[in-house]
Amino acid sequence: MPGKISSYTIVRVIAGSAKGIHLSSVKGSKTRPIPDRVKESLFNILAGVIPDSRVLDMYAGTGAIGIEALSRGAESCIFIENDRQALQIIKKNLEQTKLQTKAWVLPYDVFEITPYLEKNHVIIDVIFASPPYPFLEKKSYRDNLLTVFSSLYQKHILLPGGLIMLQHRKTDYEQTPKVPVLEVFDTRTYGDTQISFFRNAIQ
Repeated sequence: MPGKISSYTIVRVIAGSAKGIHLSSVKGSKTRPIPDRVKESLFNILAGVIPDSRVLDMYAGTGAIGIEALSRGAESCIFIENDRQALQIIKKNLEQTKLQTKAWVLPYDVFEITPYLEKNHVIIDVIFASPPYPFLEKKSYRDNLLTVFSSLYQKHILLPGGLIMLQHRKTDYEQTPKVPVLEVFDTRTYGDTQISFFRNAIQ
């Protein structure tokens, strides 16, 4: 049953203050834990960026990515998730890692979050976006997500020097994803998984 809490799927924190702590997961296709080898590679790339950064985890799932960032020294993380069971798991994992004081868990849909962040004058340095693959099968969804990225920058929520990491399949985009005012400056491929890195197009 999609969304059912599972005690058998275990994700761990790789490095930092919560290194080695196992995180609870959600069973089903609503969340998609990033493989350890991909997560480790991603955070090695971002080693100089994460400390003291303000992070937004747009498809939080179990909270594993945002928690990894906090464990490695991020100043704060906002977790966006609209699945009720996943929200429970995120809060449980934050308590387990003792990182809850640096976190905000918001029960929002990704496409509804921009007005809230703008109204509350939220500033973000790093955005992680790992949509469940079934979502990305629709071109309209892919296009709308890229529009959200653009809006977060244009409304000054994502800082001019900020970064966005989008995890997707190689086949989800026929060519490099294009976002107004942002550019893809790097891509990394891990089997069928690809991570596209966006930044301000005007440097």
